[in-house]
Amino acid sequence: MIVNIHHESKPFLKSYKFNWRQVIGRNITFSTKLVNGKTLIKWNKVNPVEINNFKGIILCRIAWMKYYEGRANIDIPISGAKYILRNKKGGEIYNFKNRNGKVYGYFPFINSPELQNLGAERNANVVKNVTVVFCAKHPKEGGIRVVGWYKKASVYSYSSQKGDNQAYHTMANSRNVTRICENDRIFFLTDVFGRSSLFYFSKHPEKNKLLSDLETYIACKGNIEKYKSKSNRKSKKGRAYQPDPLKRLLVEQKAIESAFKYYGERYGYENVHNVDKENKGWDLEVRLKSANINIEVKGNSGNELFVQLTPNEYSFFKRGLSNYHLFVVNNTLEKKPTLRIFQYQKKGKLWISDDKSVLKVEKVNSARITLI
Repeated sequence: MIVNIHHESKPFLKSYKFNWRQVIGRNITFSTKLVNGKTLIKWNKVNPVEINNFKGIILCRIAWMKYYEGRANIDIPISGAKYILRNKKGGEIYNFKNRNGKVYGYFPFINSPELQNLGAERNANVVKNVTVVFCAKHPKEGGIRVVGWYKKASVYSYSSQKGDNQAYHTMANSRNVTRICENDRIFFLTDVFGRSSLFYFSKHPEKNKLLSDLETYIACKGNIEKYKSKSNRKSKKGRAYQPDPLKRLLVEQKAIESAFKYYGERYGYENVHNVDKENKGWDLEVRLKSANINIEVKGNSGNELFVQLTPNEYSFFKRGLSNYHLFVVNNTLEKKPTLRIFQYQKKGKLWISDDKSVLKVEKVNSARITLI
């Protein structure tokens, strides 16, 4: 393409013919502006490592799922794509399934990935050592979020098929693959995807800040606390929850504290509210612009999961609403308690957590006994 180039150190405009592969990797970065139908590009010197990273990473938008292991009975893909809406399945449903130490990823609606934008030579059939980041739109709260990634992946110029007819465009060793649990997907991506399901950083050097944040997030392996401590972005802090110790047992108190911290880190402490005294049938609420999340919190002192619900709590639990969470803490008083969040899955009528634990619900009769 022909563009006008303006160099900060030289006060002139010059027409120059180039392609992105000629400049990516050099010790420069760009800002672009459309002027009279032509692209005006301004460059500045920066760290060459940052520029080199542009061609080693790619974003792919897929349907929203919990596990991406093909478990169709409990993990239905959610997307606005007509094929998925009609068939309740898609090529990406196996994108995080371990197959003998290998994981194979599918790029929706892509015939041939542009390998040159990933640093490959012209006519190459494969490019290696690529970081492939999969993203999806949250079905309830909205926003494109990172759901997982492959590191040191191979990306192919064509779609291949395994013996079970699974189509794939990329492959990586399972030890280099990370899937983020559904409730931990807090890294948002804005203004990246257009009509294509792929986003190449090499085409958008102005996204250098996003790339830097994303690399930090990946280096922290998606750990929220580590990422926020290393990130330069300032996060808002709300008031800390202080439960009334006179009205709660220690286990229940610690469980509430764990839940408040868990949701506060993900949605902002100012958005988490204690509603236990309001007799709503749950303990905490996360109040967002798009939707509310209602959370019933239960704690166990041991490793065995055992939960009892009051009639009021059970009346809301059995409805199985999409915005209802059952937050259960085991080993509540230990240094590292076990946290599980159960949500209702309509298909199969199951209460299931991120670690694939399934609840067994048994109704019991109870009585209140007092003196006459």
